[in-house]
Formats: sequence, C-alpha cells, structure tokens
Amino acid sequence: MDLLRDCVERLDRLRHPSDLCFARGGDAVIATVSPASHKAGESYQSRLWRFGLDGSAAALTDGPGSDSAPRPSPVDERLAFLSDRSLHGKRSVFLREKEGARPIGEIPGTVEDLRWTSDGAALIALAADRGLDAGATEGAMRLAWGEIEDPAVTDPRQARRRLYRIDAASGATAEVGPEDLTIWEFDLLGDGAALALVSADPSERGWYRARLAHLDLARRTTEILHESAWQLQGPAADPAGRRVAFLEGWSSDRGLVAGAIRILDLASGRVTSLAEDKLSNVTALQWRDAESLWFAGWHRLGSVYGVIGLDGVIRWMTEEDAVIGPSSFLAQITPAPDGQSFAAVREAVGQPPEIMLKRLGDKDWRALTRLNGSLMQGFDAYPEVRAIAWSGAEGLAMEGFVLLPRNRKPGPLPMICDIHGGPTWAVKHGFDPGFALTYAAAGFAVFLPNYRGNAGWGQAFSRLNIGDPGGAEFEDILAGIDHCIAQGIADAARLGVTGASYGGYLTAWAVATTDRFRAAIMVSGIANNWSSHYSCNHAFSEWIVGGPLTEERFKRLAIDRSPMMRLDKPRTPTLIVHGSEDRCTPLGQAQELYAGLAERGVECELVVYPREGHGLREDAHRRDFWRRAVAWFDRHLRPDDHLRSDHRAG
Repeated sequence: MDLLRDCVERLDRLRHPSDLCFARGGDAVIATVSPASHKAGESYQSRLWRFGLDGSAAALTDGPGSDSAPRPSPVDERLAFLSDRSLHGKRSVFLREKEGARPIGEIPGTVEDLRWTSDGAALIALAADRGLDAGATEGAMRLAWGEIEDPAVTDPRQARRRLYRIDAASGATAEVGPEDLTIWEFDLLGDGAALALVSADPSERGWYRARLAHLDLARRTTEILHESAWQLQGPAADPAGRRVAFLEGWSSDRGLVAGAIRILDLASGRVTSLAEDKLSNVTALQWRDAESLWFAGWHRLGSVYGVIGLDGVIRWMTEEDAVIGPSSFLAQITPAPDGQSFAAVREAVGQPPEIMLKRLGDKDWRALTRLNGSLMQGFDAYPEVRAIAWSGAEGLAMEGFVLLPRNRKPGPLPMICDIHGGPTWAVKHGFDPGFALTYAAAGFAVFLPNYRGNAGWGQAFSRLNIGDPGGAEFEDILAGIDHCIAQGIADAARLGVTGASYGGYLTAWAVATTDRFRAAIMVSGIANNWSSHYSCNHAFSEWIVGGPLTEERFKRLAIDRSPMMRLDKPRTPTLIVHGSEDRCTPLGQAQELYAGLAERGVECELVVYPREGHGLREDAHRRDFWRRAVAWFDRHLRPDDHLRSDHRAG
C-alpha cells in the first residue's frame, strides 16, 4: 500500500481518550473515547468506558450520537454524562443507573460542563444558548441544533452561557446563575455557591476580559473577586472553601491558557503567586489537600507536572518529553482518591495516546489502556523526529522539530515549513507533532518551528510577539529554515510553507512578503487583520497588535501587518483551504487572499469545505485535504517526481 495512504488511514483509526475521572472507589478510571473524525451529518461517535486498575475494560454507553463528560456521583454508583443522542448537536444531561441511561433535566441550551453537589442530590450544569459559538479549539462554529435557523439572529441581550440546577431525583430544573452575565467556567464552593469566570459580553470577545467571581446560587448574585489584564482559566475551590486557585496569563484562544498559579484568599481578597519563576505555563490545577495543589503544564518541548504547596515550595515535579494530557492544547493529570497516584492521557514520539497511571515519586508510568496498541505495527511511514535548536531574531534561542522520511535518499530534501497556530500554543513531543506526519509520509522533510510567543518558555517569552505580528516571529521562522539548509536537511530551491489559524496568517504573510517559497497552503488563516477583527467572533486581533483597533495607532499596525496590504508582487503558488462555518477566522479571509492573488496573476486555488469550522473534522474532508495538499506540494516542490508519483490519500 502507498505510504501516504497508509499514514492517513492509520491516523483516522486513532482513538482519543479524554475527560478522565476516577470511579468513586478509586478502582477504575472512567473516560470518554472518541474517534479521530466523524461522518457527514453525524457527531463524533464518542463513548464512555470504564478501565479497571486490574486491567479490565467495559463500555458504559453505546450512543447513538456523542457521549462525553462522565461525572460519577460522590455518594453512590450513579454516573452523569452528556450526550446529543436526543437531538443532534445539542448536549443534554443523562444519568446512568442500574436500569440504564435516561435524560434528566430540561435545559434549553447545549450543556458544556457538569458538577454534582456534595450530597449527590443535584447536578449543576453550564449550558450555552443557541446562537453562541464554540471556542477555536473546538471548531469555532455557531451552536445550533434542530431546525435550521431562519433567520439566524445574533443578539447579545438574549444568548448567554448559564448555570442550572437539576434535581437528581425529580429532574426539576432551575436557572441559578446571574441574570446579566455569561459564565465561561465554574467550580462549586459548597452546594450553594460557585466560583466562576464571568463577563458581560457573552460572545467569544468577552472571554478575553473575563473576571473571577463568587456566585450565590440561591440569590443569583455576583461578587467580583479578581480582574486581570490577561486571561484566566481553571478556577478551583480548596476543600475547606477558604481559597480559590486559578491560572492567569496571555492566551490567544479560549482553552489555551498556559499561565501562572494564583491563590486568592476569600476572606481577605488577597491574591498571591506560587513559584512563578519556575512555573508560568501551567494549564490545569486540582487541590490535593488544603495546603497543596496538583499541577500540569508545558515546559519547552514537553510537559511538566507535580505537587506544589501554598508556601510556593514544589514538593515533587517531573518534566517529560511527552504530552501529558488529552491533547497538545491542555496538559492535565487526574488525581486518584488516595492522593498518592494519578492518571493521565500520555503520548510521545512513536507512542499513540493511552491512559496511564503513576504514583508520586515513581519514575515510570503503567499503561491502563491499549486503545491504539496496534497502530505502530508495520508503520513504515512513521518518520524520524528530531528536536532542533537555532538562534532566531536578535539571537533569541529557539526550539522545534524536523520530521525526516524513513529510507530517504542522501542529501537535502524538499522541505515544508509547517507553522502552528495560536500563537500561544507550541509543537510538543507528541505522537503526531504539529499534525504533520502525513507530509513526512509523502517523502518531504517537515520543519516545525516554535517561535516567540509560544507556550512552554515562560510568560515573558509568550508575550514577545504582542505588538509585532509578522515581525520578529517571522524572522525566527526564516532563521530556522536557514538552519535546516545549513544542516543539509533542506534544499533551498525546494521550500514550501503551510500553517493553520495563526500559522495560516504567517503563511499568507510569507506569500505576501517573500518569494523564498515555491508553494504555499494557507489553512483557516487570516489575510486581513482589519476585516477579520470585524467579522470574527473574538478579540484576538486587538491583543496581538497590542491594543484596541478603535485607536489609530493599533488600527494602523493591524492594517500594516495584514498580508492583503503587502501583495505588491506575489509569486508563490498558493492553495487556500477553509471551512464554510468558521467563526474564528471567517471564510471571507480565504476569499480575500484568493481574489488578491488571482487579480495579480498568481497561481491559486480556493477549497471550501461545507459544514466545517476551524479545522476539518469529517472523515471524507480530511482525506480529500491530504490528497490535495500533498499533490500541491508535489507539483511545485518536486515536479519531476510528481510526474512519476502515485501518492493517494484514499
């Protein structure tokens, strides 16, 4: 079988565990297991599984639709979870009991998170009203279900993210959150109060300025506890209800906060930081006891996790060349009830994601699952993955990866520079670094640069590109390409460039400002910072330029750093790929760049996938994209090989 097609088919067989939690007795881990893609007209066919610590495994749900977010009762064997089996696209609360699973509660929106009260008598659900959007890391599509919206109305006075209380016995449901604020995340503070991230603006723009608040669920009142110049994530109440831990840092997207640990004393309102000099890219926190926290986050090209005391002393910590968490968006560990061990999804180079167990102080993990156990068998196209370092602009130290095809011929190769998005994300030691395995399987060298502004090198590093989009960060990338050429990896005459989201923006910037690349593929990118800001659903543009676009200096910078404003003499053949329903980087961005290049006589092609948002999730679309993308780079980076090649993605 052709190596490219084999790679695409293997990646489509990947099963992804997430939503880990321990069963009440601590003898099993319950998780959501999801396929890599879904078919048109369906949601992801994810299911809940119980993986016993004794090696047993059992499916707990069988759909139809998508089952996710298992939440074991704190007092008995009931299991709450979310599913869209009743109405496609709308997640409702279900309760699994001895008699089977049944829906519970009447919530008008789609449920995004769920908590039991401590006595098991009720569930508190966070739900998004129809007409709001999913975050960028979850597709950035408008939330809708049932009949087609006709007309589709956006009205900030109506749609919000709300909290509801569901009586576990009767199903009686009541809204318990504030009447005038949207809620992004929450944790219960006892059974009658909550800690939450809230904003007056219910759109994705509001998230960037969310505030930490105390909610009285009976009175439906709000007290603001903390406001930040940056972004917040993961509020967690301590077991005694005296403090709240949370994360604070610059983040380009909801779900990507990698920040410093903050502790707020609820009695005094005083906020302190924990070991910010050592830990400033933490992504998840859980209380271990009243005086210490479990944490997980990013460190350079890998993950870091451990236990830290409220005195700022790190009790135990491990750094790994691996992704410890459900994805490279979120590093996370799940503590066991004994307080001495934990579970996590772990993946690394050559190692697909599996659920693993570990005890405090142990060096090695114990595998709990073999969901992808056969995936590496006979995987002849899996590349050599090299971590590399180079000096970027102003001599700043940079790190990234190069993927090299197995059984390659000696000498420099045609190379694709694949720029990740965010930019407060980074390519890590994962199974599919940068989601670029397929290009290596097709015989290309692939350069995966982590540039200034990325997560894993501290808060100061992550903020270096604020006010300078397309500036020094792009110089970092070009310097990395020069390093690959100097090392004999890349053929300087056969370079390609691609990227998605912010990587798509930098790809468009490359097309507009340099002729070093013989071909480009922009995926879900930004071509015009000005028009994107006023057609997208978020406030990223004003953050990356350093201030609101209503001010002249920031408006001028946004326009000046727009690829569309730099299309003087573009020459790079460019394939432009976009989802029709993308609300993060709207389709108009792809249409603008396509029209600008076509007007100037540049070879270009626009491919729009229906029903897709920020990224491709339908199986047929994913296969079609890889076929087109590899064919595009084949034609332009190795035209002689292309005439003889028989690459097929399926």
